[in-house]
Parts: sequence; structure tokens; C-alpha cells
Amino acid sequence: MSPPASFPLQREAVEQFEDAARKLRERFRASVAEALPGFARRLFEREWQESADITIIESIPPLALVYLISCERCVHDLLNRNYEGVASVHFERCVIEAAKDIRAKVTASWSYEDGAIRIPRKRTA
Repeated sequence: MSPPASFPLQREAVEQFEDAARKLRERFRASVAEALPGFARRLFEREWQESADITIIESIPPLALVYLISCERCVHDLLNRNYEGVASVHFERCVIEAAKDIRAKVTASWSYEDGAIRIPRKRTA
């Protein structure tokens, strides 16, 4: 039995949906990085680069994991129209929340020694 005539159209629709999700994820990452202060942006970008080849969730650095959870939630909401109001407002709200969560994670990883703040050079807690 041959596949229905609409099969190529369905494949094209899926490809367009996947492309839209990819572009949305890229824009979200850039927007979150832009919303972070410099010290947090550097740590986030470093961890994001470290996580590029990771396939096991347990190995994803903490800042990248916080970001990924926020990003996937936002992408899911937007692509499924699971939000109230304007999509751009929901997107911005997601970006602000992700940046706030990453900043909090960075700040929590700082240590105070001899009256000075020590910012970790590698992974954050």
C-alpha cells in the first residue's frame, strides 16, 4: 500500500516546524546572553560551549542546564500557543526569568574568603 498523497506535505510541515523551533531556540539563547551582566554572560557562554557535545543530561554544566530547561519550556509554550496575551511578551518574560535564574545560580556559586568575593573560574555549583 502506498503512503497517502499528503505525506510529502506532512514532511514539509514537520521540517518547517523543526526549523521554527531551532530559530526560536537560537534567538532565545542570544536574548538570554544579552540580558545577563558581563560576569554571568561569560560563565554562561563558557558552560554553553562546554555542553555542545554532551549527550547525557547529568553531564550538562549547571548554567547550561538552567538555560535549557527555561528555553524548552518557552519554545514549547510558544509553538503550542500555551500562553496568554502576545507571544513577544511571553518570550520576553521567559528571557527575563531565565536570565534571573542564571544570575542567581552564578551568585550562589560565589564564595567569600578573606573579605573578598571569589568567582569560580570553572563550573559553578
